[in-house]
Amino acid sequence: MIFLSLKTYRVASGENAVNLCRLVKKVAQKTKVPIIPIAQAVDIYRLVREVGLEVWAQHVDPIDPDRHFGWTSPYSVKLAGATGVVINHAERQVPFDQIKTIHQKCRHYHLKTLIIVDTVALFKKALTLKPDLLSFEDPKLIGGTVSIVSQKSTDIAKVVKFTSIPVLVGAGIRSGQDISQARSLGAAGVILASAVVKARNPETALLDLCSGFS
Repeated sequence: MIFLSLKTYRVASGENAVNLCRLVKKVAQKTKVPIIPIAQAVDIYRLVREVGLEVWAQHVDPIDPDRHFGWTSPYSVKLAGATGVVINHAERQVPFDQIKTIHQKCRHYHLKTLIIVDTVALFKKALTLKPDLLSFEDPKLIGGTVSIVSQKSTDIAKVVKFTSIPVLVGAGIRSGQDISQARSLGAAGVILASAVVKARNPETALLDLCSGFS
């Protein structure tokens, strides 16, 4: 599986997000590889309704609906049509107590969770929450040309042995070969952004990435 983070890129916001997700749906149907967009909260409703595919939220706050001006509640993204929520991305990290609370709130509103960690120690702590998925990333490699698979292969092989929960890897994933190597270490899939979102030809990029699952 591929989790595709749209972040806040212009080319992946509003109408551009719709067009990109139509392409995502096309490639997923062609390759039979699940590709799940992780969208900005403001785009979730539109993507679900107009494109008709599974969409996850990039972040929510540890709150219930109430007087929380400027916050994003798990309840609101659920109503928008989100299937799940990513927690603790490197660009939106929160303390472990908030990871736990957000996870619990998501469970309450029937949202799946993907918790991202950057150390083996945090991986072990996140395991105790029993999320739907876990992702192991190196923040220093995000958006770069060096894959986490080439730099952290020992850690990846170690963490996947701790659990039966599907484990993703992320940071510097840019090719089908990167994905193939990640899977050989036991990873169930990847989370990535710029390799597709900023590609000159996102469809070609996605097709290459999906080749890593064949």
